[in-house]
Amino acid sequence: MKQLPGFTYDGRRKRAIFDGYVAGTGGKVRRRKTVENVTRAQALAAWKVFRDDLESGRAVEGPLTLRQFVARYLHLICASHAPATKQSQEVIIKNHLLRYFGDDELTTITSIRVIDFMADMRSRNCSAHYINDAVRVLKMLPRQAVERDVIADYPIRKRIPREKEVPLRLELKPDERARFFAAFTDEAAFLRYLDVNRQLGPVKSSQHFTHSRRFGGGMRGDSDAALAYFERFRELREFFIVATETGLRMWSDLRNLRWSSIDLSAGFIRVLMQKTQNEAEIPISSACREALRICRTRPAVASVYVFVDEEGRQHTPERLRRAFRLAKELAGITRRFRPHDLRHTFGCRLADQNISLQKIAKALGHTTTRMAERYARPSTEAMREITRALDSDPLLPVISTASAANTNPTFTIPPLLADARSGQR
Repeated sequence: MKQLPGFTYDGRRKRAIFDGYVAGTGGKVRRRKTVENVTRAQALAAWKVFRDDLESGRAVEGPLTLRQFVARYLHLICASHAPATKQSQEVIIKNHLLRYFGDDELTTITSIRVIDFMADMRSRNCSAHYINDAVRVLKMLPRQAVERDVIADYPIRKRIPREKEVPLRLELKPDERARFFAAFTDEAAFLRYLDVNRQLGPVKSSQHFTHSRRFGGGMRGDSDAALAYFERFRELREFFIVATETGLRMWSDLRNLRWSSIDLSAGFIRVLMQKTQNEAEIPISSACREALRICRTRPAVASVYVFVDEEGRQHTPERLRRAFRLAKELAGITRRFRPHDLRHTFGCRLADQNISLQKIAKALGHTTTRMAERYARPSTEAMREITRALDSDPLLPVISTASAANTNPTFTIPPLLADARSGQR
């Protein structure tokens, strides 16, 4: 009779032993099962179910703990995630979820236990935003367990209240935006900045030269190297203009923007967002069109990418970060302001012009308007419309006249109330 791999049957004892490796674990997870008091035909049927469970990656020894599930399936779950998303999820799982739920079975992670977990994170001084991120990752894992037939039902059935996050207002104000982009063309301020922040090297003595000499040091503002540095800094101005005019994520979608995604004749940029895999459809503004025109006319090696250096290579994230920090300092922006806040600036500018949330969401590449609400907050100037609306009330002149006539109002007691008070006496 043909030998079946992983199948052993003892006819005298009517005992079957199954053995095999769980698929998707690279041979690291092995399962063994013993079935008593069965005929060979029954054992073969049970062995087939066992093999199917191994091939599907399901647990055949009973419910898994969160730690076991993560070790077995996390690499499969995160396979399609962006590197930054994958890294943040792994940090949350390692530092918080496995610490609190690691040895608990998946089916025991109920709503009340999630709420207790949030209280534990609060006691560790975690921010509201970070706690909400941790809960999102936690809820995702049992949901994946259901999809993979590891557990039958989703255990977190009741609504989990979100931590209240304080909205960050980090978008550029109009004057800050003007100063930020002016920094890329102000050569005198750039060279002066180099002189002021120059760090001189150490002074050393040696028998090989007659007097002490200084070695090393920062770049001088009057040097040819400083002028070349300024030219390299200035050529990134168009990158940040397009960032502000399109709202594209700087490190992924904007840095990898291709000329094939730009339709200048129709006036649209259509990009498949790397993070969400949704298409963003962004109208090309006049400032964005001019920046793209400058990029197209620069003498560089032909490239499929929009933003490249003189050799046709994409700008590195390190170079973009240095230029951003330098422009921020030259513009005198000392508050917290991140590269991603250029995307916030784009959304807020649209909201200030009363663009609908549906259109803002489409431009940002979101499928719903809920995410767009985080970026699109009316500015202080836009909120002044409330004052103008109240000041245009037709009854306002009547109220103002009455208030002016009664600068020292005298209050009288109504007759019925006066009679009642006299009766009490």
